[in-house]
Amino acid sequence: MIFPMNRQWVLIGILLLWSNSGFSQNLQHLDSLKTIELIDTLFIDHNINNWSFRLFTNYKEQRFKLSNEDQSLTYFPNNPSGIGIGIATRKLLLDIAFNIKGRNEQPTSRFDMSGTVIIEKHLIDLFFQTYQGFNVRNDFNNSESFREDLKSLSTGINYMYMFNAGEYSLAAMKSGLSRQKKTAVSFGLGSFLIISNQSADSSLVPLELVSMFNDKAQLKNFTGIGAGILGGFSTLIVLPANFFLSVNITPGIGLMYKKVETELAEYKPSNPLLYQLQFAGALGYNSDRIYINLTVGNGIYSTDLDFGNKALFSLTKAKLAIGYKLTGR
Repeated sequence: MIFPMNRQWVLIGILLLWSNSGFSQNLQHLDSLKTIELIDTLFIDHNINNWSFRLFTNYKEQRFKLSNEDQSLTYFPNNPSGIGIGIATRKLLLDIAFNIKGRNEQPTSRFDMSGTVIIEKHLIDLFFQTYQGFNVRNDFNNSESFREDLKSLSTGINYMYMFNAGEYSLAAMKSGLSRQKKTAVSFGLGSFLIISNQSADSSLVPLELVSMFNDKAQLKNFTGIGAGILGGFSTLIVLPANFFLSVNITPGIGLMYKKVETELAEYKPSNPLLYQLQFAGALGYNSDRIYINLTVGNGIYSTDLDFGNKALFSLTKAKLAIGYKLTGR
C-alpha cells in the first residue's frame, strides 16, 4: 500500500512540474512579446516617410572644474572634434560620433554617444561618454599640463514634458523631418538624472599647486549620482525660405549623493544640493529632401564638496548635421 501511494505522488509531482514549467515558459514568452511590442511602439517608426539618414561633424568638450575661494583648476580634453553618422525618425534620433585625433601628441581617448526619443509631448535626451587624458589648467596664471592618468565617465538622461507640443514641433527642431508653419513658444516640466566619476592615480591637484588647496581638495576619486527636477522654455521662430531658429533654456535643481576619496581619507560631502542650467540654440534649413541643422549648447552642473571646495561640470557641444529624407515632401 505504501509503494503505490508514493508512486502516485511521484506521478502527480512530475505532472505538476511539467505543467508549471510549460506555464512559466508561456509567461516568459508573453513577457518577451510584451517587451518587443513596447520597444516597437516607443522606438520604431514603421512609416518610411518619417525616416532620414544624416552625416554630421561635431565639437564636444566636457570640462571639470575644482575651485575654492582663491584658486581654481580646469580639466579639459584634447581633440574635441569628430564626425559621425545617424538616423532620425519622428520617434528616435540616434547619432554616433567618431573622434578626430589629428596630430596632437597627447590625444584624449574618448567615446561619445547620444540619443533623443520623441513620443508626442514627451522628449527624452540621453548621453554616455568616457574620456581618458586631460589638460589641467591653473586659472590663476593659465599654466597647463597634461594628465594621461585622469579618467572621466559621465552618463545621464533628461526628460521633458512639453505642454503645448501640438503647436511646437519637436521633430522640426531635432530631426528635420517636418516643417514648422508658424512661430511658437513652449514650456516644459521634467526631471534629470546624472552619474559622474573622475579618477586619477594620484591627486587631481598637480604637485606644484598642492599648497594652494586644502587637503580635502586632493581628490583621487570623485563619484556623484544626482537627480532632480527641471523646467524649460523653448521657442521656434519660422524664417523665410524654409529656415528656422530655435532657443531653449532649461534650469533645474536636485540632490546628489557624493563620495570623495583623497590622498589621505574618504568623506561624503554634507551638502547634497545640485544646480543645473542648460541652454541651446539651433539654426536650421528644411527642404523637401534635404535638411541642415547647426546646433550649439552648453550644460552646467554645480555642487558643493564642503571645506570651501566646489565642483563644476560643463558640457559644451556644437553640431552641423546634413540629413537626407528617404521620401521627399
